[in-house]
Amino acid sequence: MDKALQHCVAEVQAISAVPDIMRTLAELTGLRFICVAHVTDATWTACAILDRLDYGLKPGDPLDVTTTLCEDVRDTGLAIVIDSVDDSPVYKDHPTPLMYGFKSYFSVPLFRPCGTYFGTLCGLDPYPASLSNKTTVTTMRLFAELISKQLKTAEQATLAAAG
Repeated sequence: MDKALQHCVAEVQAISAVPDIMRTLAELTGLRFICVAHVTDATWTACAILDRLDYGLKPGDPLDVTTTLCEDVRDTGLAIVIDSVDDSPVYKDHPTPLMYGFKSYFSVPLFRPCGTYFGTLCGLDPYPASLSNKTTVTTMRLFAELISKQLKTAEQATLAAAG
């Protein structure tokens, strides 16, 4: 992993609220995999993970970005929320849910305080879940906004520790 990606992982790891955010989202949604990922046009890198499905991903691990829905979030800047892949006209035949074995999914964009795209707060599970209700979507967006606002503080702390 190159230094820029290491820096992004360290930024997220420095945000003390991230583990609590992921645990809260897991409890709220019933999803057993929640993560924060740094996403570019060429890379998907796990920065923080709550993995109750034993997928085995660790912070710093990459995925092929072209196999993720996070790529779509990066391209559009819009969240994706899927209660049930099987009931979704957009995603029921999409290769990504089949490849990763999920039925429910969300991905909310994360932006640096200056407005540039950082990545996503996302979650998934092999079973359908009620994710698209107003309270859950609002909570996901608020947590993504909180992480986004903390990225600058984390970046400053990471630079101070390195320097």
